[in-house]
Amino acid sequence: MKYPFVLLDVGDTLIGPRGSYGSIYAEVLADLGLELSGEQLDGGIRQASQELRRQIPPGIDRFSFFPGGEAELWLRFARTSIALAAGRPIEDDFALAALEGLRRVFKQPDAWVIYDDVRPTLDALRAQGCRLAVVSNWDSRLPGLLERLDLARYFEVIGVSHLEGVEKPDPALFLRVLERLGATPDQALHVGNLPVEDLAGARAAGIDGLLVDRQNRLDDSHATIPDLSSLP
Repeated sequence: MKYPFVLLDVGDTLIGPRGSYGSIYAEVLADLGLELSGEQLDGGIRQASQELRRQIPPGIDRFSFFPGGEAELWLRFARTSIALAAGRPIEDDFALAALEGLRRVFKQPDAWVIYDDVRPTLDALRAQGCRLAVVSNWDSRLPGLLERLDLARYFEVIGVSHLEGVEKPDPALFLRVLERLGATPDQALHVGNLPVEDLAGARAAGIDGLLVDRQNRLDDSHATIPDLSSLP
């Protein structure tokens, strides 16, 4: 077996939002009296993500970067996303109410889709004797979400950036997961969806990497697979 250990990202690799992130934001905001389209909010979310990347250096745990920790980061992100979509500033009280609704929705399993190829692939890899782990840039709620989605049982180790205090592409997150598995980098393959965080990060740790491109967003300079079904 070439790779007895397989590491997997979560967002856009194993699961994605039901619909789009913007459409979920739109539903929550409509309940608060603000009508914005999913497309407008998707644009605001993309711009807010880019703004955060400019503020927070790669590899730094974004959920510990601001004094208020995880709660402050999500409040900043929600407020900025909504303001960019609406084209006007958003008051803190409204942003707090929106964030409360968003956190409640995204906590629920039915806000997420497990891609059709995921369970068959994980079953096949385990049947072949592969040992599986998660390596994900996510907040502290990821282990609970994977439990509610009935995915946690597939993984011996769930490496979550915020719980480790370091994010991909820093190789430390990958290496900590390998240490808990009792594996060496040459024994492992990491599969994710982002060229810098997943591919470059894995390679910096001495791990082979592979990108899954579910939305056909990556150019020809990257070797990609359309889904996970070919992994076994």
